[in-house]
Amino acid sequence: MERNELDSQLTWDLRFLFESQTAFEAQLADAEKELKQLCASLQELAVDKAHFISFMEHQETLERYLDNLISYAKMSCDVDPKNMQNQENLASSYTLYQQVQKALSSLPLLLIENKTQIEQWLTEDDCRDFRYPMEEVFRTIPHRLSEDQEALFAQAGELIRNPQETFESFRLSFAPVHVDGKEEFLNDGTYQQFLKNRNPDVRKEAFEHFFTAYKTYENVFMNLLSGHARGQIFEAKLRKFPSALDASLFEDGVDKALFDKVLYMANEKYIDGIHRYFAVRKQVSGLDVQHVYDIQIPLVDTMDISYSIDESFDILKQALAPLGKEYIQLLEQARTERWIDFLPCAGKQGGAYSGGTYDSRPYVLTNFTNDYPSLSTLAHELGHSMHSWYSRHHNRPMLSQYTIFVAEVASTVNEVLLNRYLLDHSDSDKQKAYLLSNLLNQLVGTLYRQPMYAEFEKQLYEMLENGEAVSSQKLTSLYMKLSKDYYGEAVEVDDLQRYHCYHIPHFYYNFYVYKYTLGMSVALSFAKKILAGDTKEYLEFLKKGGSEAPLEELIHAGVDPREDSVYDDAFTFFAKTLDEFCELMKVH
Repeated sequence: MERNELDSQLTWDLRFLFESQTAFEAQLADAEKELKQLCASLQELAVDKAHFISFMEHQETLERYLDNLISYAKMSCDVDPKNMQNQENLASSYTLYQQVQKALSSLPLLLIENKTQIEQWLTEDDCRDFRYPMEEVFRTIPHRLSEDQEALFAQAGELIRNPQETFESFRLSFAPVHVDGKEEFLNDGTYQQFLKNRNPDVRKEAFEHFFTAYKTYENVFMNLLSGHARGQIFEAKLRKFPSALDASLFEDGVDKALFDKVLYMANEKYIDGIHRYFAVRKQVSGLDVQHVYDIQIPLVDTMDISYSIDESFDILKQALAPLGKEYIQLLEQARTERWIDFLPCAGKQGGAYSGGTYDSRPYVLTNFTNDYPSLSTLAHELGHSMHSWYSRHHNRPMLSQYTIFVAEVASTVNEVLLNRYLLDHSDSDKQKAYLLSNLLNQLVGTLYRQPMYAEFEKQLYEMLENGEAVSSQKLTSLYMKLSKDYYGEAVEVDDLQRYHCYHIPHFYYNFYVYKYTLGMSVALSFAKKILAGDTKEYLEFLKKGGSEAPLEELIHAGVDPREDSVYDDAFTFFAKTLDEFCELMKVH
């Protein structure tokens, strides 16, 4: 279906950002003026308090304009990429962004040079909004280089990013998979579908063809992965961090103790839980031998349940009702004001996301197909959007953007509440089993799989930091060992699985994956409180935005991820969910 054939009520209304191309161009011109003014006043930002306040406010305005321009252009391209005006808008927005980055590259060092004077101003009420942003700048002081060194390192950054960029642009070719006597195309997208096929020959062939391609280029992928890690280690040393892990955790304002706790809980304390899950899978699937390529077989046949968009909103309003009247009113507003671009069409970006800016509605892009995954995705993305709405309506722009450390909490809370509502209001054991199987898949991915990935990443970096020679044999053998520990005795880990470590893009995101486990654990803690009638702290958390350190936001909301109890509750929830599933399926 073409874009112009869609019902406009099912597309987002970007006029909340810009009513016309003329309005877009006017703000682009305003942003260019703000940049010139900032450049002219850069060296005078600490002359006195008035200059400092003025500079900070103008910088905030520039960032606000820039966010509007880039977001509008990108969202327009995501749904209508063939429109040349959209492409031109995106190009002009990114050009301005690059100009801003270059022109203001010396700003952190200038702020640091005037730290003593600025800290004095920050004690006064008219500068209170700048305290946290300045604290974030000043805490980087031990890890800053000289101005010349920073400029040189900025150039070297292109070299450091090269392994990741090469990995992302590298396209493998795979031998086709035979399904019902016909050759079917195999790529990253179709691979997961083949693994769900009931025919074991299809699953085996897809697995073998997929990872044989990675095996063919194993030394290339080894060099890319280790090259990326070496780049991060180099930067960490240059900035006087004990390790690349310490450097990564510094950005989130947390220490290694939290990282280690997450890995310990999943990989050691509660490892029996995932082993039991795979044993249950083997029993339900009726397999004598459960290979690693068998673990995506649906435990329950897909339910023939269709949810219209209207029905989905009715369900969401009921499921999320514990969050209060205002929250539900915002859901209704999301529909009536056209925050959401619902349907797939020619050229539209796949998947889903929540977007928008401080000045716009918190938009949602999705590709709704009237099934349960579509409903769940809608709940997830609206969780992000509600978080954005609350943070933007309770903070000025510079304090409204929450970090990636807490970004998945609100979305996951919505999914948990939706799943619980559907389970409580279903009178079909099959439907309950289907819902529980989906929940279990999600919990396995977030609570267990990611810490296994994190352990691999940790040991890879330790090898390199200790000066060990790294080969593909060494890396893939490490991954095989961790995989066998993860799957347990119920799964036959085929040798080609060792090359799976070269398939995971998150290994280029610098110790990112543990945050999935942390986010799910925190979300389950919040959901437990919400279902018990305690919503105040959660809603206060949503309102915090980026006004304080993310760890402090969670602690002030009554969920401290440094405490064992958060993870004890999460993994206990997983065990109880598995018990519930086993009871329905009459397995043990």
